[in-house]
Amino acid sequence: METAKAVRIGRALAEADLVIIGASNGLDMAEGFNLFCADAHFQEAYGDLAQADGIGCILQGLASPDASVRRRWAERFHQKEYLEYEPSPLMNGLRRLTEHADTFVVTCNIDGHFARAGFDENRILETEGNTRTSIDERRLDHPDALAIAQLDELARLVQAHRNGRVAILELGVGLRNGVIKRMLAQIANACEHATYIVFNYSQAMAPDASCETILVDGDMAPAFEEIARCRP
Repeated sequence: METAKAVRIGRALAEADLVIIGASNGLDMAEGFNLFCADAHFQEAYGDLAQADGIGCILQGLASPDASVRRRWAERFHQKEYLEYEPSPLMNGLRRLTEHADTFVVTCNIDGHFARAGFDENRILETEGNTRTSIDERRLDHPDALAIAQLDELARLVQAHRNGRVAILELGVGLRNGVIKRMLAQIANACEHATYIVFNYSQAMAPDASCETILVDGDMAPAFEEIARCRP
């Protein structure tokens, strides 16, 4: 990433009173964790289950039509991706870059990495549930009490900071993930001084929002290292 762009992002984050993080599978992939392929981590952590159940990736195991298979994979997923998770340099860097501000996370990732990395659990809206509770792809359509409280907290933060400096980080959100993209765009349009920063590998697209936009196309991990070096 160009130094000038890293400086702009570092300044936007340093000056922000409120940081909204929207994250999807691209963030997991930048950490080296992939739900969709039989990579080295899959073979090491799930190889025995994969062989026994005829499963080709983590997501296939978690979504198996066989309830007993789903349960085995969910238990292993909880153990490997939550209990044994050590925050990556990327996640630690993200926390350090945002911890001075009010920060709220909206993510469809179900691994609980944000909570494990030290982000406030009351300000992490996991739109598809998480490995600690349950997975429900329609959670925002039929929100539970926790989701309602978190949505209320998000609305309160946006209202409190709508005239201040707001930084929105879209991290690895695919073009098909309309839920998170729409939420972030609505927040950007509601805030007077918003900077919308998109990190994506080959899919860094401008949001449907009238605000300053910075697009970063490429690997997030080295990008955040550069931002940390250039931060005021």
